[in-house]
Amino acid sequence: MSADDAVLERVDGRSGELVLRRRRGHLEVILNGAFLISTENDVSSRAMVAVAGPHVAGEALDVLIGGLGLGYALDEALSWTRVARVTVAEYEPTVVRWFREYGGERAARAAAVEGSGRAVIELGDVADVLRARPDAWDLVSLDTDNGPEWLVREENAGLYSAAGARLVRRALRPGGVAVFWSPDRYPAFEAVLRSVFARVEVAGAEDVVDGRHHEYAMYVCRTDDASVGVD
Repeated sequence: MSADDAVLERVDGRSGELVLRRRRGHLEVILNGAFLISTENDVSSRAMVAVAGPHVAGEALDVLIGGLGLGYALDEALSWTRVARVTVAEYEPTVVRWFREYGGERAARAAAVEGSGRAVIELGDVADVLRARPDAWDLVSLDTDNGPEWLVREENAGLYSAAGARLVRRALRPGGVAVFWSPDRYPAFEAVLRSVFARVEVAGAEDVVDGRHHEYAMYVCRTDDASVGVD
């Protein structure tokens, strides 16, 4: 570790021990000793919203993001002029506080529109939000854990099951799109998604972490099979 590396906070969260640390000038969030996200994951975090652009049509879009992380997906959604509202479901209150305290310009941009209701951060499980609001969203983007086969919080397993995919499907409006962030392609998970959604495509996103390139998979799931062609 360099002299600048440090643990900034260590707290007991709802899911266990949460650690915020600075390493090589970047912030990292750790849960129960397992890596969750870093500011070096900005590209793939934004991609979980950005890849939906060509697939979701319309104006005044309602977007749901599962997992706040370090706020990159929220920031990406707010950059879309055709997005009316972005709701983020975050299970850990400490992650929300860290975003507000350490999120810099991203947090400032979110705070500037929270009063108008364009950005809303809700404390709770995204599965509960999906269940409570069927047919409510034009885009649902989920980065709720480290992917279908590397769970940090076992309670999130349901989101990657057929029942979870159907829950997401029911929460979407006609023509809606869901994006699942994943660290890799998983054939079994792809099969689950294809059994529920009309069309599933996989888009890549690459982060550079400590000088090494890491390729991630964004599963883009359509409720219909039509080609939208929106930029």
